[in-house]
Amino acid sequence: MAGDVREATQGGRVVSPSGPGTASRFLPSVDTLEETMLAANRSLAEGRLGDALAQFNEALKLKPRYDAAWIARGHVLKLQGDLEGALKSFSEALVLKPENEEAWLAFAGILNRMRRYAEEVEAYDQALRSNPRNVQALINKGAALHALRRFDEAEPCYEAALALRPEYAPAWNNLGAARLRRGKLDGALEAFEHAARLDPAFFDALVNEVFAWQRKSKHGHAVIAADRALRLREEPWLRYLKGLSHLALMESSLAAGCFERALELDPQLEQARDALRKAKELRRRVDLDRGAYECFGTFQAGDPGCAECEIQQRCQEVTR
Repeated sequence: MAGDVREATQGGRVVSPSGPGTASRFLPSVDTLEETMLAANRSLAEGRLGDALAQFNEALKLKPRYDAAWIARGHVLKLQGDLEGALKSFSEALVLKPENEEAWLAFAGILNRMRRYAEEVEAYDQALRSNPRNVQALINKGAALHALRRFDEAEPCYEAALALRPEYAPAWNNLGAARLRRGKLDGALEAFEHAARLDPAFFDALVNEVFAWQRKSKHGHAVIAADRALRLREEPWLRYLKGLSHLALMESSLAAGCFERALELDPQLEQARDALRKAKELRRRVDLDRGAYECFGTFQAGDPGCAECEIQQRCQEVTR
């Protein structure tokens, strides 16, 4: 039969015919496959996505059941914006190797980009079955649950991640955010302060402190947290938030200054325009000035030094 290996006769050697189609009977050279993968990874590293995709496709022609090539191909498609194609590539890798953590994390990442959060949670559960100590999976599962507003389930994810990696500032910030959503304000502040202590330049943690202090109606603390965040980055909405706390402290001139600056940065910020009108109206009646007292508005009965403070009476007006 054409293309078959002929049977040896009289002690002769088996000779393979040289006709068409013979080469397809044999496995590709391992060297050829490795060279193709190396070339593809080089193209990917250099940002030549089209070349990389073609080379990974070539590797898969050589070895269709190659999970690493399917994963790499998925990453290229993700970078090209083809999320459906990337999802299919990662799925192929998982059919071949269902316990592949890297593939589950990549698969979940695409689901996140597609806002398919419930499926994303399921993907992280699969990764965690393989490795319950996967910190990335725990944190990202918590974030997906947060997006689904399942804050009570998100909180234990962050706690589990922090038990494994207590120095990880983003996990502390996420834990604080989940607690804040659940109304656990003291626990939220504790988590945000941990995050900011571990990473003093953690803008999001400082901003979240502002929200938490405002929720507690502790506007003096909110102003201090806002100032720390503004030293890192000025945003119009953050100026607006700081202005709201000044307004609550009856510091109408300081509030007006914040709202004016917010409008300079973003003239379309209508909330700041409305708040500026309120600040100007308040200024006709009262305009407290903290002077050099940064602690203004943070007063607690029995605080050291408060009894002797010359502005204690005004401070008590806004901390009752």
